[in-house]
Parts: sequence; structure tokens; C-alpha cells
Amino acid sequence: MKFYLVRHVETTGNVENRFAGVTETQYTPRGLQQFDVLVKRLAAELEVDAIYSSPISRANKIAQAVGQRNGLPVVVRPELSEINFGVFENQKVENIPETHQEIWDEWNKDYVHYKIPEGESLQGFHKRVGIFADEFKDKDGTILVICHGGPIQSMITHLLDLDVTQRWNFFIPLGGMVEIRYEHGFGTLNRLVSMVDGHGIL
Repeated sequence: MKFYLVRHVETTGNVENRFAGVTETQYTPRGLQQFDVLVKRLAAELEVDAIYSSPISRANKIAQAVGQRNGLPVVVRPELSEINFGVFENQKVENIPETHQEIWDEWNKDYVHYKIPEGESLQGFHKRVGIFADEFKDKDGTILVICHGGPIQSMITHLLDLDVTQRWNFFIPLGGMVEIRYEHGFGTLNRLVSMVDGHGIL
């Protein structure tokens, strides 16, 4: 199986440095420029058998636009949602140590296993993303998956048989794409590139 994993483009949550996991955030003007470039490139340059998407609109809108161009339906999968940050959701990162000091401290002690109130743990999140990857990894074909930085990091580490903490070794830019080939029980990372840089976007 060949996986093309694509991160959404710039949103207000990104530029405002917010914990926007499952929170809906709008594209910035720059993000709208990136959107056009990304959709055109994905539709023109990739040959895929199916398109899968997060239900969150900042990813799903891209998937729908690519699907319309290529005549492919988009299958929405909840496993591809970004991690739920619970009580941190939609809060600016710099404010959290003050507004939720005790929870922040507990999370930083064990960010893998600690479940943020009203949210989920990284371990639980990683497991749900892995369930999606396992459904396809031993099949033939090529799929396009449009989602978020967190799920992409989890799929990389899962398919390459790495520890969940090694996710931080992989920076996924906004509008970035990862290509992974999985065959004979092994995953290989073939590409990690920006699909939007260098296209006249200011």
C-alpha cells in the first residue's frame, strides 16, 4: 500500500498558536492561497484509488475539492481527527500554564498517558490512528489521506514501527505531504515535502 498523507493549510488557530485540535478554525488569507495551490497539485500530480479525510472542515474542504476534480468520493473517517485537547481546546498555548496550571503540570509529567480532562491521551489518540492505518497497510493500491499534523505523525511512527515519542522527529508543515510505502511487513518513508512553498504565496 502507498499512503499519501497531507496536512491542511494555514488557519487562524495556527497563527494564533491555539490548541485547536477538534475545534473548527477558519483559513487565513494565506491559507486560502495555499488551499488553491494544494488542491491543484494534489489533483494533477497524484494517482490514487481512494480519498480519506478527517471530519474537521480545515482538512475535509481540501479533500472534497480534490475529489471533485478527480471524480472520487471522499470517505470521512473520525479516526483521522486531530487529538482532542479537552479543556485546553481553543486556548492560546501561552495562557494554559496560568489558566490550567495543575492540569498543565500533570500533562507535562507524562504527556503520553495523561488524559486531559474532556479530551484524550496521546496514547489513546495514537491507538485510534493506528487502527485506521492497519486497515489498509497490507492491501494493494494507493490512498490519499487528508488530515492534520498529529494523525500524520502517528501514522508515520506506527507504519515505521517507531515509538510514539519519536513522532517529534517528524515536522509536518502546513500544506505538507508524506509518502509512505508499506509492503512485506515494512513501512518506508519515501517523501516528506511541502506542496505549497515556492508557489508565489506571501
